[in-house]
Amino acid sequence: MKCFIVEGTLKMEQVEENTMNEHKAYSQKAMDAGLIVMSGLKSDMSGGLFIMKADSIAQVEEYLSAEPFKVAGIQEYRVIEYMPHYINQSPSDWFDMK
Repeated sequence: MKCFIVEGTLKMEQVEENTMNEHKAYSQKAMDAGLIVMSGLKSDMSGGLFIMKADSIAQVEEYLSAEPFKVAGIQEYRVIEYMPHYINQSPSDWFDMK
């Protein structure tokens, strides 16, 4: 399995509610399947980032080809493959934003 950072950049400021709900459901399905480990918005609200595991960049591109924001032409994506070698064993504690 390979790891990828995927950066989304919004092309418009307003997102239709139905498309947003489809995007959330699509992302949640991938999280539930263990494909996406973490996802979130950029602090300037210009898009989002997520970390995904896949067998190949082609598999990531296949996932993105049906992503509701991409299908609607709302967001474009940049995919970066990386090889983790240090892994924090308690990431949920590290990301506790309280």
